[in-house]
Formats: sequence, C-alpha cells, structure tokens
Amino acid sequence: MPSCGMRRSASTIVDGIAWVGIFALIAASLGVVLVLGFPGVLILGLLTALTCARAELSERTPTWGQAVFEARAARGRSPEERAAADEAVARATSPLRYYRACGLALIVAGLLGTAWQIWGTG
Repeated sequence: MPSCGMRRSASTIVDGIAWVGIFALIAASLGVVLVLGFPGVLILGLLTALTCARAELSERTPTWGQAVFEARAARGRSPEERAAADEAVARATSPLRYYRACGLALIVAGLLGTAWQIWGTG
C-alpha cells in the first residue's frame, strides 16, 4: 500500500498538541463556569498560570533527578554548546509562555465576571 509521502514534523505535532490543550482549557472553563461561576474561572486561570510558571522554572533550574547531574556536567561545555542548549530550552518553554498567557486571560475573565456578578446585577 503506497504511503502519502507526507511526514509530519515535530513542530506540527507539538502545535497540534498545543491546540488540543487550548480546546481542553476552553471546555474546562465552560464547565467550571456552569458549576462554580466566574470564581471557578479565576481558580482555573490561577492553576494554569502557576503550573506553567512552575514548569518553566523547573526547565531552567533542575531541582531533582538526573537533570541535576546533567546541569553540573554542562558547566564545562563550550560556549557554542551552551548556546545550543539554551536555544533548545527556549524552544521547549515557548508554548508554556503561551499557556501562561491563556491562564492570565482566564484570571482577568474570572475577576471581571465576578465583579460583574457582584456589582452589575445589584
């Protein structure tokens, strides 16, 4: 059976996973609004933003496991190797920045919605 000849790159696969994550956040926020109201959206945004910040920090500074030993071994590398490693870390953490921004947007929406419910409906 002949193949279609198209191979998906890693970037395309990561982008697809990112979109699945975004749609999951949207679905979760709609469900949370139905159950908890806008304070739930605020909580969802806080959890999303904090999770992304934590993941980004742990990617830059290993705190446990084999990554600690790899970080110690990385001190003796050439500047070119360190630059390549820094670029790889930046590439890996760029989706986290986007998700963190989505979390911050959920926080703002939760705050505005809560304020509207409290003061807008009187």
